[in-house]
Amino acid sequence: MPTLDRPDVRLHYEDTGRGPALLLVAGLASDSMSWQPVVAPLAAAFRLIRPDNRGAGRTTPQDAESSIDAMADDCAALIRHSGVARAHVAGHSMGGFVARRLAIRHPALVDRLVLVASGERAGGRNLALFRDLADDYPPATDAADWFRRLFDLIFTPRFLADPEKAGAALRWALDYPVPQSATGFRRQVEAMAAFEETGGGDAGRIAVRTLVVGGAADRLFPPEELRSYARTIAGARAAMIDDAAHAVHTERPDAFVAEVFAFLAR
Repeated sequence: MPTLDRPDVRLHYEDTGRGPALLLVAGLASDSMSWQPVVAPLAAAFRLIRPDNRGAGRTTPQDAESSIDAMADDCAALIRHSGVARAHVAGHSMGGFVARRLAIRHPALVDRLVLVASGERAGGRNLALFRDLADDYPPATDAADWFRRLFDLIFTPRFLADPEKAGAALRWALDYPVPQSATGFRRQVEAMAAFEETGGGDAGRIAVRTLVVGGAADRLFPPEELRSYARTIAGARAAMIDDAAHAVHTERPDAFVAEVFAFLAR
């Protein structure tokens, strides 16, 4: 089980595949396993490096202090530890904030950047939703009900109406062997809240080729917001995937992988 010791956490990560390095940064309430729907096709062409962000998964302790910049610096240390000069970086949602700060704070380590369902800021409405979820985090409320509330935010109605897909997602969440702690979830939410005050407006400092990709039905970071965000980044392009909401790489893994391949192959 590969780990990297940082000053205040032991960072767990997964390292699979061969080829150019591609670092995948998970979002809120997620860890390295959240990329599982796209791991096999991406690992056929890339060396995938997937950390468990501080506050989640097998990175310990889960109650460590957190910030977007701290997670970005963890990623920088992991790239160096992995022995690669530069890596492509993709970050989902909160992980997109981390990926952006990684590209700004450590530009020599980042080749190309993929920002997935992630805007310039989380926004007050989203932060209020996330804080409500933090207040009700299990065992303060029934775990199945809590995950259904989360799924309503990140999946399309079509996905949720499919009993096989929705049921599998719920079973995965409820049976996950290393669940996120209530403290870990709240500290990630508060890391985004702090970033709202200090990190917004820095996208113009991104100096690497960038793709902003999202779901056409995303209610947390809707397409018009992502297109506007892409225009603040020099040379960036935006791509919206139909029939997908916030968890775009879970709902439409084939379409997501196709966008990533096309961008990284240019």
